[in-house]
Amino acid sequence: MYYLAKKDYDYAIRICAYIAGSGATEHFTIQRLSTKLLISKPFTTKIVYQLKKNKILSTNRGKNGGVTLAVNPKNLSFYQIFEALGLVESVSACISKKGFCPLPPPCKIHKYFIDYENEVIDKLKNTTINNFSFSDSEIK
Repeated sequence: MYYLAKKDYDYAIRICAYIAGSGATEHFTIQRLSTKLLISKPFTTKIVYQLKKNKILSTNRGKNGGVTLAVNPKNLSFYQIFEALGLVESVSACISKKGFCPLPPPCKIHKYFIDYENEVIDKLKNTTINNFSFSDSEIK
C-alpha cells in the first residue's frame, strides 16, 4: 500500500538531492550526510545501504572514500528512489488483493483508485532528483 509519508522516502530524497547538488566528483561520509541533512547516523546508514544495494548510490572505502550517486541525477526519478526503499504499487486493497472487493466489475471505486495510482506513478517516474538538488550553500 502506498504510504508516501514514510521518513525513509523523505530522507532518501534529501540524501540524493544533496549529493546531486554538490557535484559528481565529491564523496560524502555518512557522518557528513547525517549532520548536514539532520538525519540520525543509524537512519542515514540504513538509507545509504538500501540505495547502494539498489545501485542508486555507490560507496568507496579509504582516505578519499565515501558515498556518491551511481546514477546521473538527470536520469534518477523519485520512483526509482522510492522503489529502492520498497515502494509497493497499490493505493487500495481493492486493487491489490484479488477477491477483496465484493462488488461486481466494473466498480467505479476500483477505477478511481487505479486512475489515481497511475497518476501518482507517472508523476514519480517523471520527476528527477536533478530538479531538487541543493548544496551546502543552500542549507545552514
